[in-house]
Amino acid sequence: MTLVVDRAPPGIRAWPARRLRLGALAALALVAWFGTLEYRELFVPDEGRYAEIAREMASGGDWIVPHLDGLRYLEKPPLQYWASATIFRLLGEDEWTARLWPALTGFLGVLAVFLTGSRLFGRRAGLLAALLAASTLEYVVLSQVLTLDMGLTLFLSAAVFSFLLAQRAGVDAARRRAWMLGAWTMMGLAVLSKGLIGVVLPALALAAYVAVERDASVLRRLHWVPGLAVLVALTLPWFAAVQWRVPEFFDFFFVHEHVARFALPDHHRPGPWYYFIGIFALGAAPWTALYAAAVYRGATRAPEPAQVLNAPRFLALYALVVVVFFSASKSKLPAYILPIFPALALLGGRELAVRGSCALRAALVSLAAAALLLAASAFALPPVEWRAELAGGVAHYAPWMLAAAAVALVAAWSAQRLVGRRLRAMAIAAAGALGAQLLLVNGAQVFADGFSTERLMLEVERRWGALDRDVPFYSVELYDQTLPLHLGRTLTLVDYRDELDLGLRLQPDGALDLGAFRRAWTGAAQAYAVMRPARFAVERAGGLPMTVLAQDARYVIVARDAPQLADGRTRPSAVW
Repeated sequence: MTLVVDRAPPGIRAWPARRLRLGALAALALVAWFGTLEYRELFVPDEGRYAEIAREMASGGDWIVPHLDGLRYLEKPPLQYWASATIFRLLGEDEWTARLWPALTGFLGVLAVFLTGSRLFGRRAGLLAALLAASTLEYVVLSQVLTLDMGLTLFLSAAVFSFLLAQRAGVDAARRRAWMLGAWTMMGLAVLSKGLIGVVLPALALAAYVAVERDASVLRRLHWVPGLAVLVALTLPWFAAVQWRVPEFFDFFFVHEHVARFALPDHHRPGPWYYFIGIFALGAAPWTALYAAAVYRGATRAPEPAQVLNAPRFLALYALVVVVFFSASKSKLPAYILPIFPALALLGGRELAVRGSCALRAALVSLAAAALLLAASAFALPPVEWRAELAGGVAHYAPWMLAAAAVALVAAWSAQRLVGRRLRAMAIAAAGALGAQLLLVNGAQVFADGFSTERLMLEVERRWGALDRDVPFYSVELYDQTLPLHLGRTLTLVDYRDELDLGLRLQPDGALDLGAFRRAWTGAAQAYAVMRPARFAVERAGGLPMTVLAQDARYVIVARDAPQLADGRTRPSAVW
């Protein structure tokens, strides 16, 4: 009798152990990417604002016209609000679900970098590019923070990548049309994420490429008619619906929020012309030098033979156009140049694949240098708080910085021992950089008392139980975007406008002046309010009846009369 031994198929027998290790490393990174989203409280202003808009939408609000504190809020388009409101309905409301959309779009952006890099420059370059994207400081931080920028970055990058894939040599007409329609679709989603910038930036990059190459033939391969039809079909319905319901929309959204924001200093976000040079140097860490070299080589290197379009040059010009465009703007914020980093990761991955160990060694030196600089910065933190919001947090943040520096240094040391195995070495370096960056992000929880009202509301509930939702709650001379989240309700504004100015112009009875507030407060059987300590001192000195429910360095929460609790009543936990 012959004993037959089953043998594993050759593909399984030959499966390299290093792939299993890389897979385990990727799984660990994935858990870290999504697993720490709930560790930090939601901070003002952006995280509280965008979570509250989605909460109001999900809790029976208007899905066409976004609202903040019950007032129409039209600064940005609705795509992320729709996504987050849907997530809230499916999974509930907390920090994890509030941040899930930027984390998900950030992860999909890394995947898009890998797939695009593999097709344009080879599989090794695609893997290296994905590792770079997943360990670039600004990209990682803004995938963990609730803003609108990561969604915009995904769709802008997908539009640029689809365009480049459509323009490859050897692509047949049907696939070129499909890729180009994908590019137009992604631009439409970018517009719905943050406005006209979703079309303006790709158009400027294409114009710069045509001018530099002196070749307009690419303009004939854009499938203008079906592409524009897709773009209009995606974007026009929402713009038309809002314009029909809010006639002031066009002037506010297009003139005030686009043209005036770019051309005038009215939005109070100034910065010198070199502002984004510094932001790039920090945001690209620890791969700043690699990215700068990759942009230079991409912009200056001649195209490869038989290529229809010089992809490295287009990516370099796209990154430069984004930086120059926002440098010319009168309104500047660090997140504005986030869309360049997927493109830079592609160029960096190609650089590592082409130049081999030389480029890798330089990248590891950069990682080690960044870690040492971070450690030195931890010891150089000022002993005195320079902003009230940071009170009590600076000294506690230093250990997080030192831990992050240690992780990055260990990764750099481990990777340099494997520099001959580029992919494994880069995976270790990227994992260390990602771990360090997540430590820096989550360590920001030490500043929570200055940027969130969660602990203040927990103190109210600990002492007094849940506040009556039917009793008016006034927000006096301030609007903290995180407070409605913890209350699960909107507030009545008193002597405050700022970002809610349009909504108050459309709904003048949505706020009170101080005199009306005092009359309403005095005549009410019960009422709640939040105010700053200075305002509280003035009102108390003026004889306004108030019982302090809780207070911290920033706010005092008061009731007209002390809330009455029934004996044995269970005090519920906070909403968030």
